[in-house]
Amino acid sequence: MDSSLRCLTHGDYTIACICPMGVELAPAVAMLDEVHQSLPTSRDSNNYTLGRMGVHNIVIAVMPEIGNNNAAAVVTQLLNDFKSVRFGFLVGIGGGIPSDEEDIRLGDVVVSKPTATFGGVVQFDRGKVHPNGKFERTGTLKKPPAVLMASVQRLEAQHRRIGSQISKYLSEMLERFPNMEEEYVYPGVEHDQLFGADNLHKGGGTCQLCDRNGVVERPLRGNTTPRIHYGTIGSANEVIKDSETRDRLRKDLGVLCVEMEAAGLMDEFSCLVIRGICDYADSHKNKIWQPYAAATAAAYAKEMLSIIPAQEIVATAKVLESLRDQSQLLNELPYADGAAFNSKLWEHEPQCLPETRIDLLQQVMAWSEDPNSSSIFWLNGMAGTGKSTIARTVAHAFADRGRLGASFFFSRGRGDLSHATKFFTSLATQLANTLPVLRPYIRRAIDENLNISQQGLSEQWKHLILRPLSYLKDTTLHLRIFVFVVDALDECEGEDDIQLILRLLAEAKALKPVQLRIFITSRPETPIRFGFLDIPEAAHHDFVLHNVPASAIDHDISIFFYHKFEIIRKRRHLPHQWPGEHNVKLLVHKANGLFIYAATTCRFIQHRRDHPQHRLSLILNGHITSQSLTGQLDGMYTQVLRDSVLGDCEEREKLQLVEQFRTVVGSIVILFDSLTVSALAKLLHITYWTAEVTLDSLHSVLDIPEDQNSPIRLLHPSFRDFLLAQQRCLDPQFWIDKEKAHNTIFTNCLELMSNNLREDMCNLRFPGSLATEVEEGQVEKCLPLDVQYACRYWVDHLYQVSHLQQGQISLADNGRVHKFLQDHFLHWLEGLSLMRRLSHGVMMIRQLESMLMPRSSTSSLLLTMVRDAKRFILGYRSIVEKAPLQLYCSALIFSPKRSVIKTLFEKQLPSWVNRSPIVEEYWNPSLQTLEGHSHYVAAVEFSPNGHLLASSSGDGTVRLWDLTTGASRGILEGHFGPITFSPDGRILASASHPKVVRLWDPMTGASRGILEGHSGAVRALAFSPNSQILASSSDEETVRLWDPMTGASRGILKGHSGWVRAVVFSPDGQLLASASYDGTVRLWDPMTGASRGILDGHSGTVRALAFSPNSQILASSSDEETVGLWDPVTGASCGILGSHSGWVRAVAFSPDGQLFASASYDGTARLWDPMTGASRGILEGHSGWVSALAFSPNSQILASASDEGTVRLWDPVTGASRGILEGHSGQVRALAFSPNSQILASSSDDKTVRLWDPTIGVLRSALEGHSKRVRAVAFSPDGQLLASASNDETVRLWDQTTGASYGILEGHSGQVRAVAFSPDGQLLASVSEEVVSLWDSMTGVSYGILEGHPDWVRAVAFSPNGQLLASASDDGTVGLWNLETRVLCGTLEGHSNLVRTVEFSPDGQILASASDDNTVRLWDPETRVSCGTLEGHSDWVRVMAFSPDGQLLASALGEGTVWLWDVKTGETIQTIETGGVVRKLSFASDGSHLVTTRGTLMLNLPTSRDLRFQLNSSLYLDFNQDWITYKNENVLWLPPDYRVSCLETWNNILALGHELGRATFMELDLGSIPLSESSRTDFGGRGA
Repeated sequence: MDSSLRCLTHGDYTIACICPMGVELAPAVAMLDEVHQSLPTSRDSNNYTLGRMGVHNIVIAVMPEIGNNNAAAVVTQLLNDFKSVRFGFLVGIGGGIPSDEEDIRLGDVVVSKPTATFGGVVQFDRGKVHPNGKFERTGTLKKPPAVLMASVQRLEAQHRRIGSQISKYLSEMLERFPNMEEEYVYPGVEHDQLFGADNLHKGGGTCQLCDRNGVVERPLRGNTTPRIHYGTIGSANEVIKDSETRDRLRKDLGVLCVEMEAAGLMDEFSCLVIRGICDYADSHKNKIWQPYAAATAAAYAKEMLSIIPAQEIVATAKVLESLRDQSQLLNELPYADGAAFNSKLWEHEPQCLPETRIDLLQQVMAWSEDPNSSSIFWLNGMAGTGKSTIARTVAHAFADRGRLGASFFFSRGRGDLSHATKFFTSLATQLANTLPVLRPYIRRAIDENLNISQQGLSEQWKHLILRPLSYLKDTTLHLRIFVFVVDALDECEGEDDIQLILRLLAEAKALKPVQLRIFITSRPETPIRFGFLDIPEAAHHDFVLHNVPASAIDHDISIFFYHKFEIIRKRRHLPHQWPGEHNVKLLVHKANGLFIYAATTCRFIQHRRDHPQHRLSLILNGHITSQSLTGQLDGMYTQVLRDSVLGDCEEREKLQLVEQFRTVVGSIVILFDSLTVSALAKLLHITYWTAEVTLDSLHSVLDIPEDQNSPIRLLHPSFRDFLLAQQRCLDPQFWIDKEKAHNTIFTNCLELMSNNLREDMCNLRFPGSLATEVEEGQVEKCLPLDVQYACRYWVDHLYQVSHLQQGQISLADNGRVHKFLQDHFLHWLEGLSLMRRLSHGVMMIRQLESMLMPRSSTSSLLLTMVRDAKRFILGYRSIVEKAPLQLYCSALIFSPKRSVIKTLFEKQLPSWVNRSPIVEEYWNPSLQTLEGHSHYVAAVEFSPNGHLLASSSGDGTVRLWDLTTGASRGILEGHFGPITFSPDGRILASASHPKVVRLWDPMTGASRGILEGHSGAVRALAFSPNSQILASSSDEETVRLWDPMTGASRGILKGHSGWVRAVVFSPDGQLLASASYDGTVRLWDPMTGASRGILDGHSGTVRALAFSPNSQILASSSDEETVGLWDPVTGASCGILGSHSGWVRAVAFSPDGQLFASASYDGTARLWDPMTGASRGILEGHSGWVSALAFSPNSQILASASDEGTVRLWDPVTGASRGILEGHSGQVRALAFSPNSQILASSSDDKTVRLWDPTIGVLRSALEGHSKRVRAVAFSPDGQLLASASNDETVRLWDQTTGASYGILEGHSGQVRAVAFSPDGQLLASVSEEVVSLWDSMTGVSYGILEGHPDWVRAVAFSPNGQLLASASDDGTVGLWNLETRVLCGTLEGHSNLVRTVEFSPDGQILASASDDNTVRLWDPETRVSCGTLEGHSDWVRVMAFSPDGQLLASALGEGTVWLWDVKTGETIQTIETGGVVRKLSFASDGSHLVTTRGTLMLNLPTSRDLRFQLNSSLYLDFNQDWITYKNENVLWLPPDYRVSCLETWNNILALGHELGRATFMELDLGSIPLSESSRTDFGGRGA
């Protein structure tokens, strides 16, 4: 080590620089102003150079290999020692993507910069492909830290003024290091050749063999100084050498440069990516430019550091601190305590003894090491054969070898270990700890799927385990085969979950290059055997324990006995020969191959309460006559209980002891989850002492921990089986009457909940508080374990009670259950939400309903309440899961007026709601709204068993939904168009590409095959009733038939002369019908392909088909807004159904044949009697056209899909008109209060304007007259007039007092886009196309036309004194008009794109114009001179507003970021990320905050700023997506039917305009709304 160099500490280095290769490392080191001594590292294999660049100490690391995964590993190691690093640079070379917009040349520099779409870097090899071939990446890589983003802007501005210093730094580098001149100099413009995309490389290191005619002609630059380009950098694990792929990345993603490391860093590391361009990412790649390009990138990094003050670095958070925040994501994954083999729970459980299970363990090890072996090893055996002991042994062995990925030991009755809810999340958590290299991928999966713990098992497996493992490469790990150990899978609740887990785990076979093996143990129960039948035989290796030769088993049990007796002998000082070889042989014989017999016997003998020899004698002398497999085990259990429970007690004590045993142990064996002694005593209403004494002598059969906070557990499930089976329990006094025990616990559960549940149990206080904000310890404190158990399982215990007892004691009207629900239903739901168990509440209510159905005559009131409760919980589950207190707010407020739950709990409505909105009288037919798609839903389909619903959307995904709870069960990406389940439910078919059909396993999401052959887009799919034929129709006018098992074509049906829109099989399988654009329906024989007839009668395109369940009616819908009914045998018409006002897009028969449904572009679904054609109801509620329909298999649910992206579930039996409140019938487009706030005007797509009294929420009048959509409304300053602008090319003036028409302003040449009154109300301006019209508002007489813009005018603004009018136009200019002369007095030019909006400052001294060129320009309206340009926006400016004093200007970008500017200096004061589009923007009257459609945004203003304006509290009311917010806090969630399209406030009254055409009013007592301390003081805005 050179002692002349400075030596600092690890903590002195605050910036890291990562260089992928040595050619990039050299210039980075050469840029250092000072090199420091190396420092020792504890774990790193990285190579570091330490030094100073400017005032900053920097650590430079070089990567061992290129690629995203290696970049992540380098950073992880670097941060182990250099813990003070704040951020870093990734400095190196990349492939440029030139375009007309960006003239990128070799040697230029590209710097990552966030855009509206990406955070500066996009990993383009992760994402999904849409039907049109367009690629959309999934997830978001992090933006650079704020200090770097700000510095990039400063440096970019500095370069515009004085140019860059890159050439200077390059010259200085070569002066200091002359040896670098040979490589690191500018190679010359003659070597910078861009070839056309279709000109491939022919050969030669410098393209000397390539066709020179293919070189793109580009103008020469005036100098060789590298230019800097800012934007998106594309990152992947593969080198791009293809110009077609390169150009597609530019077109689809806006990528300027491609490289291979950045994506690996952006998840782990806050960094700026700087790339010198060395090639054009095509086949003409060479290395000539690499050194110089690396040097230009390093020089830019040095220049960047030169403008960042040291104090800004110190103020920036350390990377490790932000990573700790990220690690919270892993900690938030639900974890099942005790899942892992080495958990404290299993600490004292045995492993296989030496010299036992030798052959089996050798087989397991050989299986795990063979790269060609099956992915699953299934060890199955009868109860008590030692499976769990083997599993622990195997897990320990793999852990010792560093090959154990994770383990999960199921255990019935042990909480989270008894079900699959936390199975994959627990495995993923362990996997992240075992393989740290996987952490960024698992964290990314959580970040991209924040509700992953609520998603189905398939999604959890795919995102948390399968994909992260698939990202690992050969070079990432030394070992390539890892093992999962899953014990006692048969003890997992839910047969469907068991079979799904097996099918998912079998997918591990496809993992490469890292391989995953799964070792599974279980009893050979039916669900598991069926599960393995669904898996290819080659995917699993089976080992049956009870088929092992008896001699081998006896040998191992013998060794076990000798081992245990040796321990007992030493502890109890027994003779050396005890217990004797003969006695051991007798015990081995009695064990009959069951290790549990041996283990329980030894525990019984070693108990200190008695002498071991006496207890041994009790076992040996027990006479068992049963010849069953469990006979000896039953006899041993009987003997153990007689001695442990009764012992030598007197006869009069026996009854009491037996009763205590039945109460305590009888409860333990039937509990659905294990409890501590304390919780068990409270549940049973006995003393802790009674429970403890009863259990004290039962350590040989129960696990009774010394820790009072640990639960009691069965040592083996065979003990439960023994006690509950009357024929096996040889002493009847120990037999447990299961039904009686369940009834006792059910009764106790109701009492516990009634005494403990109340509103806001965890003191959340604030209506928008999230359940995730409550720590688990706080939940347990407010909801003790016994109460949690009662909330979770009371219905399950009731279900186990006989039908007779249920009716007599509990399920009658005004019985126990009825009274509990009347008092505590909401409190119970709140408790479940806090416990994260609300979905279980849905299932419990459904289970309760099923129990009540047979006794409706004696439980009619209770059944009515339970059905209402089901609607209530289904309607509000999604929000109550997140924000429990919305039970008492949103759920009660928006439930129907006559809801039983609302009536019962109306007194619990929040006190701050003075007046609730007018709501419907009854529940509408919609059962649930399933939200998740980001685009229109094209199709819905029920699975044959009715458990799943599949929905296909324009967002490129198919989503699977659990119909019981409404929860998402999986997402299949890359799809568009039709979907269908096979009748046997084993296959889901979807059109995943315009010409391709894909087959899927709906349980796991795994691909089952691809069907290719169509030359046009696939429009429809249908399976034959026996699932053996799949029909697909296409735009090439044909229908194709396929074998879905083999993927082979079975024929092509030709005859249509237009696109084939629909295909459907008759239920009897005898016919296939196809519908076409040619207006006909054709019938085919699906077996032979022969034509069976043509149904010709429609005058428009036939869009949908459906057979009745008995195959006797065929329904067809068409563009002429009707449905035709046909006899498919004769082809005769059976009638026409016509009431829709738009195309009929979908039709469906209910499976029971009692109903027929049709869906239309008019936004409704209609129900019909298929026999008579009579209308049976109209289903209204979608805000867009209804695109698809599907009945559930039991005919009790109808699903409808709409273009607004939602799926609605309806009760078709009660499908009467939903009774929408009187109001608009189309979306509300605009709201405006009159100046005195006494009237609210709403305009709508239904062509009307409605006037409301906002104080009482009553409609005052409907203003009708427009013939098309009303786009805008505006009141005159005195409030006497209302102007409405419409697409019918008119403006109408209305007298707001009478509602009478005051005049029609005609003469516009197109749609009227906007209206505005002058400040004095004398003039009205209206905008249509490129003309502004002026009108005398009193007379309606034209005051003139302002013409001069060659393109459309988007907005107008009057100056405060009313003398000027400014107009913003698509021609890129602002027009200034003298209103007295109506003459153009100036054209403000300077924008390079359309001008979207204009705004005068309050004093009229400044005019601001915002443009799609991403700038705001300031003008002096008097002189028409530019006062400055506000630059730096990363997107176009949508809206802007001046502060009341005119000193500040706020601008909102198209992508949602709000910028705050100092008008005088043009400097940026603040940027605020809002997370969505801001459509409206204004300053509060005191200037302290902004009021936007994304909520209230607080401003970081200097304390010296004069805030002299009075505060208006109602300005803090706003809406944010699906919430009403107050002072930036969520206070009231809006259900889908009440989502807001616009909002206005007056005093404490909210007026909400809804997408479904409603206007809703609420009056709130703002001062009473509970808010957090920060909101009461400084409001804690997003920008703070």
